[in-house]
Amino acid sequence: MNEIKKQLENIKVIDSHLHLGHLANLNMPGASDSNIIATLEEFGVKKAIVSHHGSLSTVEYGNIKLFELLMQYKDFLYGLLVFNPNFEDESLQIIDRFFKEKNIIGIKIHPSWHICYPADTRYKKFWALAEERQIPVLTHSWDPNVPNKVQKFSDPFNFEVVIKKHPDLRLTLAHAGGRGDSLYNVIDLLEKYPNLYTDFAGDIFEPKLIETYVKRLGSKKLFFGADMPWIDVRYHLVNILSAGITDEDKENILGLNVARLYGI
Repeated sequence: MNEIKKQLENIKVIDSHLHLGHLANLNMPGASDSNIIATLEEFGVKKAIVSHHGSLSTVEYGNIKLFELLMQYKDFLYGLLVFNPNFEDESLQIIDRFFKEKNIIGIKIHPSWHICYPADTRYKKFWALAEERQIPVLTHSWDPNVPNKVQKFSDPFNFEVVIKKHPDLRLTLAHAGGRGDSLYNVIDLLEKYPNLYTDFAGDIFEPKLIETYVKRLGSKKLFFGADMPWIDVRYHLVNILSAGITDEDKENILGLNVARLYGI
């Protein structure tokens, strides 16, 4: 592990996909906010972009807890507000009120969690707002052909109709599609749409996946994200550092790309 730290000393590492805060029915011993932040810092992460677990279910409560985190870790964290289409008006009001606050740099959505397809009319005003104001959006994406059937709401190809209607929308498909063929089909989408990005966050254990993406796309649309506390940050750091790509590609993925997108 000391070798990892040494390699990352002079690299601008930004975790583009972090969760903090309590989530009902989630018990991860040792995964307190302070422990997670300490682990990220120990292994060379300079900044992290966080959405609060509570925001996925309760917009107002999650918003309050997010700002508490940003105040506590103001030199380390940037925040994502959460848009919940089931509370459309409330979510839009919060975005309008708080997006200009210090260290708020984007918006997170989770179609599977909210049981709502991204082309649903409840997303209509949100997509228009995000495109008009050039707000980066991070969305959960996953293979629909898995036992957990709510993942059908986050099929990466559900977003294609949205991108066609909003070509200036800056959208990141988290988890690179998550499983199976989706991991590779997402490459087709990124090739077609210039403002579409992806991250490799979460439990994605696919040999040579990063090399395949870089070979097809180059490295400038790809982000490092740990998805802590759902998975240990060390896996993703080692996966990128050991990939058969250039040092420039590694630096792009580990932090420079997300810094450009979010203006960090």
